[in-house]
Amino acid sequence: MPSSDYRITSLTLTDTHVLLTLANGRELQEPIRRHIRLHEAAPAAREQWQLVDGGHGVVWPALLAPSPQGMLNVHDLLWDQRYEQAMAALHAADWKLDRLSGTDQELVALWRMEADINNGGFMQFLCNWGDETCQLALQALSKIGAVHMLDVLSRMRGLIDRFAAAPEVIQLDDIYGAMTDAEQAQLEALDHAFWEYPDPLARLGLRWYGG
Repeated sequence: MPSSDYRITSLTLTDTHVLLTLANGRELQEPIRRHIRLHEAAPAAREQWQLVDGGHGVVWPALLAPSPQGMLNVHDLLWDQRYEQAMAALHAADWKLDRLSGTDQELVALWRMEADINNGGFMQFLCNWGDETCQLALQALSKIGAVHMLDVLSRMRGLIDRFAAAPEVIQLDDIYGAMTDAEQAQLEALDHAFWEYPDPLARLGLRWYGG
């Protein structure tokens, strides 16, 4: 399990970027335009920043009420970069998931899980990528110790087990319509539980896969 010191040791602002130097020597650049309040703030207001979360996050109290993790957090930035590396490997492999290393397959599955469930719920994730990707995501969540999110995704997946031999289900898209009202309500509740992020996914992922 790779580990590193991701604490921010210096922060510099340009007209377009927040430049971070980490305790391990890593340098990160975050475009200011990704953060609307920061992008629209006057230069003097941008300079009024503070570190939070043990030096891993940055807040601008004059722009937004401070949160424990900050408006900008190193763990999230590094996790996004880790995803980007895996997706670049998938692109280089002509989008053939089975050509990737086991690690990159799991990272792609986690990226797809986050992107699709956050956008349209579990059924969007399942219908877009199939059960193989769902199983990879479950495997990855187990490895990194995201026990609560693993439980949520496992319960989502469990709701479709009874449709394996259902004659009314020809393709994955048919499953939701074949569910009872109670099953649909349960799935909706699980989607909401996922959106709450019961585990710090980025932090756990970085501990296991590195940044």
